[in-house]
Amino acid sequence: MAAVSFGHRKYIRPWPILILLSVALLLVLRNLQNLQIRLGLSVYDYLDCFELQRQDSPRTRDLQRLVKCRNRPLRFQRLQHGEFWLLQNLVIGRKSSQVGCTESITYTTNGDYTFFDNLETVVERWGGPVSFAIHAPGYDLNATLDAIQYVRNCLPGSEAISDWVSFHVYFSNQHMPENVPYDEDEVLARPYVCTMADGFLIPPPYTLIDRSDSYKVKANLTYPINVGRNIARQAANTHFIFACDIELYPSLGFVDQFLDMVSQNHSVLALDPSQPRRVYPLAVFEIEARAQIPKNKAELMDLYRKKQAQIFHLKLCSTCHEIPGQQDWLNRTPSIKDHLQLFSMGRREYKFKFWEPFYVSDKTEPLFDERVSWEGQSDKRTQNYDMCLLGYEYYALHPAFLVHSPGIKKLAKTSSNRLKYVEEMNKFIKFKIEPEYRVLYGRNAACTT
Repeated sequence: MAAVSFGHRKYIRPWPILILLSVALLLVLRNLQNLQIRLGLSVYDYLDCFELQRQDSPRTRDLQRLVKCRNRPLRFQRLQHGEFWLLQNLVIGRKSSQVGCTESITYTTNGDYTFFDNLETVVERWGGPVSFAIHAPGYDLNATLDAIQYVRNCLPGSEAISDWVSFHVYFSNQHMPENVPYDEDEVLARPYVCTMADGFLIPPPYTLIDRSDSYKVKANLTYPINVGRNIARQAANTHFIFACDIELYPSLGFVDQFLDMVSQNHSVLALDPSQPRRVYPLAVFEIEARAQIPKNKAELMDLYRKKQAQIFHLKLCSTCHEIPGQQDWLNRTPSIKDHLQLFSMGRREYKFKFWEPFYVSDKTEPLFDERVSWEGQSDKRTQNYDMCLLGYEYYALHPAFLVHSPGIKKLAKTSSNRLKYVEEMNKFIKFKIEPEYRVLYGRNAACTT
């Protein structure tokens, strides 16, 4: 090392030391980065001091102190989920990435590329983070990636979709795609075309592919709906979530209404561990195919009086989506400002033993049983059964609601192919799942699948 001597003392020049310190710091940072890649952890996990630099509203700060959650950004991960490979947060919503844990509520949903036509309406009405898990086996992944590019770039609502929707892709290890994108940049670099030479919008790619030509159908696969539900739930970075089917659209302003309600009255939540657990369902309706989707309860009731709206699945399962006090809910006049309130409390037993509610929760309720498929027609029953055994209370809300994508569902003859799945699934639930849940959660004669 170079030095200058004055008498018997040697003075070391400072710049070589600075170089050594800089090299050492770079090596430490590189090692942390390598460890992050291997373990799927962020630097903040090692330091245990992560907190986003943000200017939160008083409501957000109040709720964060109340529920004691931590802010965390979304990040891409390759994960194994049972037999499935999962590309979690393959494409991340720009605003969703940094949203505070009590700043909003995440709408968690699932589907395949054929359900993308609902996304623009969901995002427009929700106005907050959306966590979307997409089943994409084999070559269906290509159609899925094309659909992601289209909805993020070619629709009137593309800006909001890019801001709020985080896409997760999963596929069985027995049905791997030929090529899988390495990261978000590779997906977003994928070429897309929005308009034709004459300036007209090109039809969405998910409307141009016959469902019967999909890899899923060609390979005779069932749809693992509960896998998607769980993936979307677990990927959310907000404390409150709303696990919902993508064809169900919320009334406007719901996210702020719910958070305002909790902030103004903390007793809405079951904060004492000795209290029964709570979730917060919304009333669900369906409307005629040509009806305008209602923005608020006043518009919904206008359709209801004209017999253009009715309780969801009324002709398929009249008790599956009826909330406690349904008629009183219909008769109650909302306040001018549509303040959200707890309307009625019920349990999933006796009269409501077949209730299949969609509700706000805090992600601590049981996960959906992934052995149950959509084709078996029982995908929500098992979760509601174990929640009944655990004594959950369901606090229905007013005046917020859900409305299904326009079109009244009518009773149709079940195809012989699907009937096979239904019969097999009913036996599996009765003789396998129910006994397991009674061991895990206890017994209650009032509860049923």
